Amino acid sequence: MRMLTPRELYRCQGFPDTYRIEHGANGERFTKTAQIRMVGNSVSPPVAKAIVEVNVSVGRSGLENQAAS
Repeated sequence: MRMLTPRELYRCQGFPDTYRIEHGANGERFTKTAQIRMVGNSVSPPVAKAIVEVNVSVGRSGLENQAAS
C-alpha cells in the first residue's frame, strides 16, 4: 500500500487544488515532510466555514435579543 501524497492529504481535508502547499510566501520550497506536518496541523476549510457560520448566526441572534430587551 502506498502513502498518500501531500496533495491527496490536503484534498481529503477539503482544501482546493489551487491551495499552494509546495512553497511559502517567501518562495522557499517545503519538503514533503513539512507539507504533511502542515496538513496535520491545519483546520479543514469546510469545518472552519461551519464554525464561522454558526458563530455569526449565534452572534446575530444574541444581538437581536439584546436589542429587544
